[in-house]
Amino acid sequence: MPHSTSGRGRPRLESTDQRIVQAARELLRLKGPAAVNIDSVAARSGVARTTIYRRYRSRDELMNAILEDLIDPAPLAPDLPVDVKLRWVLERISDILENRLGPGATAAIIADSDPEFTAAVRSRLAARLSSLADLMNSDIKAGRLQSTIDPDTILGILVGTYLAEVLRFGSPREGWMDRAIAHLAPAVTKN
Repeated sequence: MPHSTSGRGRPRLESTDQRIVQAARELLRLKGPAAVNIDSVAARSGVARTTIYRRYRSRDELMNAILEDLIDPAPLAPDLPVDVKLRWVLERISDILENRLGPGATAAIIADSDPEFTAAVRSRLAARLSSLADLMNSDIKAGRLQSTIDPDTILGILVGTYLAEVLRFGSPREGWMDRAIAHLAPAVTKN
């Protein structure tokens, strides 16, 4: 059975670590950050509070651990066509907001109901979005994108496209991504 050691006591079982993190993520996704605390994670995971406290000294440590993997660090290939890059960004936004953060956490961010959580997510997103803005600036310099576009505004439009689908229709409609790209790609691509 896979395990890791903490330097003292019994070896830690990876399966226990996974149950803790999975329970915390589920609570975050469904109910938002206010629902994530040691007691609720213990109840959902079936792991004793003392075991959770051995791994995470506080709720903040647990929240930081689950947020680490929420923002996909996978890089985007710089030589892809603009429409493929736009699709890639929309797919990541959709995955982060729908699957990784989920409706509970996304609502908490929009409402700023947990300012520490909102700041933690924003700082992680900012680093990721900064690298995407750098790629857009490279595309502007290479003549693939119009020189007048602002990468931060384009990223905002992409996030807004997903949120508008959710707000208006409850979830993104079939083909929403194709339609968004069909409208946006010609507007930003240099002719």
